Amino acid sequence: MPYFQPLNALDVLRNRLRSELDVHQVVHAIEWGNPRVMTEALKRVRHDLGGEGQDKPAGDQLRAALLRFAKSHQVTSFSELKYVCYGSTVPIGKDLWRVIDQRPLFDALLELVNQQVKRPKQFRRCYQGLLSGYFGYERNLAVPGDTDNCWTALRSYLANNLDSLWLASSKRGTVPEWLSILSEHRNLLTTDPCSRYADSLVRDDQTELRRVCAGLGISNNSWVWEEALMAYVKRVCQSSDAGFKKHTQSILDLVNGKTSLKLPTTLSIRATAQVVARYARCADHPEQPVLRDTCVEWIGNPWLKRTAWDATVNYEPARLMVNSWLKQRLIKDFFGLLAADGAADLRRLDYWLTWEPQISDMWFVLGSDAQTNRTPEFLELRKRMSGRDRVLVDNNHLNNAFVMRIGQLLVIEFGVTGNACYVFAASDFRTSLDRAVLNLHQLKQKADAKRLSHMASWEPKFDYELKHLLQSVPMRKGELKDFKPASNPSQPSAGWRAQSTPLATPEPIAPVTAHLRNSPTPTATAFDYAGLKSKPVWPSPSARTQSVGTRSSVSGAPSVHSARQESSVAQPTRPNKRLTEVEFSQLQLLFKKHGVEWEDNRQKGGALWALIPDKNQKPNVGVVLELFQFRFTEGKGYWLKEED
Repeated sequence: MPYFQPLNALDVLRNRLRSELDVHQVVHAIEWGNPRVMTEALKRVRHDLGGEGQDKPAGDQLRAALLRFAKSHQVTSFSELKYVCYGSTVPIGKDLWRVIDQRPLFDALLELVNQQVKRPKQFRRCYQGLLSGYFGYERNLAVPGDTDNCWTALRSYLANNLDSLWLASSKRGTVPEWLSILSEHRNLLTTDPCSRYADSLVRDDQTELRRVCAGLGISNNSWVWEEALMAYVKRVCQSSDAGFKKHTQSILDLVNGKTSLKLPTTLSIRATAQVVARYARCADHPEQPVLRDTCVEWIGNPWLKRTAWDATVNYEPARLMVNSWLKQRLIKDFFGLLAADGAADLRRLDYWLTWEPQISDMWFVLGSDAQTNRTPEFLELRKRMSGRDRVLVDNNHLNNAFVMRIGQLLVIEFGVTGNACYVFAASDFRTSLDRAVLNLHQLKQKADAKRLSHMASWEPKFDYELKHLLQSVPMRKGELKDFKPASNPSQPSAGWRAQSTPLATPEPIAPVTAHLRNSPTPTATAFDYAGLKSKPVWPSPSARTQSVGTRSSVSGAPSVHSARQESSVAQPTRPNKRLTEVEFSQLQLLFKKHGVEWEDNRQKGGALWALIPDKNQKPNVGVVLELFQFRFTEGKGYWLKEED
């Protein structure tokens, strides 16, 4: 779709003035320099545009009339009434108040206009002023309220009086051009004002809409153009796959401000949402980099801004599609642009692209060279990484780190060759990835990591190890530390409290790679992988009744899956519901580990409470508490009241 350059009333005025002031007119003028010549020419132009002319008042006259009307709800003359009609949607004063914002004031204006009905000429001028305000109204598209209701009432008022106004003018034998145009395009006074022009805009023909806007004095920034362009977007999205794809780039140019007309933010977001949802429904939807970047710009990162995508697009296949595009782009960025020697690491790039469907989150820890590089490629790269970029402190300024979340694992690759790939159970990674600055020691943490070397034919070995770890590492070890400052946020090293972050991926799954496509989907078990300290799990209620004094480690809690299977089996009733000191100590450690607040009212005859108001909030903790025969109250949490 080519750039929009609609004509407005000023353009028409200039063209007419040129014709009135040509050589022939100047030579035959009664008196050169006589202002009557210009006055007569201006009167004829005004007649062409609006019968008696639009007669828009000067700014100071308008403000004075509006201020007097706001105080008294009355006018001192017809001219003042006409000024108030033109200014009904114009912001005034420091507070930028408008007549249409105040229902009593707006109703008083319509009542004064109604008193002119029996005076057709005066009523037409008031109507024209209200029409100008109607087209010039800045609608609050995000939060419709009473103001929008007044604007809707104005639209109904104009629509209901259009026929009688046209009839009265025709009886006098002088129907202004603007009134004829409005009568022909009365769709502008309906709830669907602009879909009429969608087909012609799809054909790259703006002639009709330009003529209408010029004839009615509708400016380029009027909501009419916005509605017409959104109708155009809707019509394109309703077309066949081929027709839609043909016009997709034009819509993206419009959304991204590359045409002469600009959409406001609200409509840019809405148009982007419509386009990406439609593209996801195409039978074939290969990656579109411009659409991907437009979505990230207007809606947000699809894995970080899930709520925004749900609210705006509300089509999960579209979110997953852009999510996959963005992850693949970022993987290519890291192993392409961020390679230390400047040459793309194609083997690692190709390998991790096969794991992209299983990567639920990413972090990019950039060295000083990548942080300070001002080339367009790096500027775009950092923009794409926004929200997941961190600073790497390393003596080698060319080094960078790529942290991937795969199921319950964290996988870390480095840009400088010669570094191993480090794999952690997420809960064993001792540094918060929310920190803005990380050093090499914090990332490697060799004592807790599985090191994988990029030697010889390393890809099959990586597949085997990662698959094994996903099968063996329990889901409970997929909780990342999320450190939040308790006092001064400018000092991140002090006063931090560890909390648990839920898994982004509920169950571990194998990568969809060419050499693993026939592999069965692994399931979580209660074993730790090699190199991590093995810890005992919580006992079942039956085991606890047999051996109450047996101590078990809090950090060795079973996976949700296995614990729920265990709790679903009928267990013998505990003869004594009193917690032992060992059990209470274990629960305290559990609460501390998972950031759960608790209250102990047992000394007062009350209950021990774990304040988890929603069962889905801490499912791992909930399963353990159920094993201890805690009961759950919606909105407050789990509780256990001891009985003798």
